Amino acid sequence: MRKVFLMTLAILLATFQSLCFAQVEVETAHYNGSENLIYPIVHTGNAEVDEKINNAIVVEMRDFIKGCHYAVQYHDQKIGGMYTSFEVPCNRAGNTVILSIIMTESVYYEGAAHPSTYKHALNFNADSGAKINLGYLIDVGDGSNPKFKLDNITAKVRAHAEREGIQLFDDALPLKNYPEYFYFDENLHVHFLFGQYEIAPYAAGFIDVDMDA
Repeated sequence: MRKVFLMTLAILLATFQSLCFAQVEVETAHYNGSENLIYPIVHTGNAEVDEKINNAIVVEMRDFIKGCHYAVQYHDQKIGGMYTSFEVPCNRAGNTVILSIIMTESVYYEGAAHPSTYKHALNFNADSGAKINLGYLIDVGDGSNPKFKLDNITAKVRAHAEREGIQLFDDALPLKNYPEYFYFDENLHVHFLFGQYEIAPYAAGFIDVDMDA
């Protein structure tokens, strides 16, 4: 199991540089020099904006590392491997470039049946460096965007599960709370992310629901 895990992640961890429209460049950095712990560095041409975005990315990485070390220190676990990868969909809404950073973070504790893997998303306005939070989707003036009400998200999750043949937990739907993570793809579609065990068994993997599909 672990060998398959390592081989799969080796493919995911290929270092790359990419251009996200003309003014945004993304390069790969290695956390504390580790080949297995990679994260993006964003260059927009504006040093103040870059600092805001890149600081938030580093905080995400540090939180992952701290969580792993906490398990070692307080739960007597031994780490067999730690890995990260990332994707950076980038798109334009009018004159605004929206930057989504999707981080995949995985740790294998010795003796575990499988690695613990997480997928987190950070969204930014690439012109200002401001984080785009859930309120950006939900709030419309003094009301709310009906497209992103819980019952509509629930309907999309149900349709996605039926289409993909995913067996959800009996009490998964209707959703009681908004998903913690979302991102924008290259076509400005909004995707909600559900982690392993969040609404379905581990075997279902991450559930990525495209609200515009």
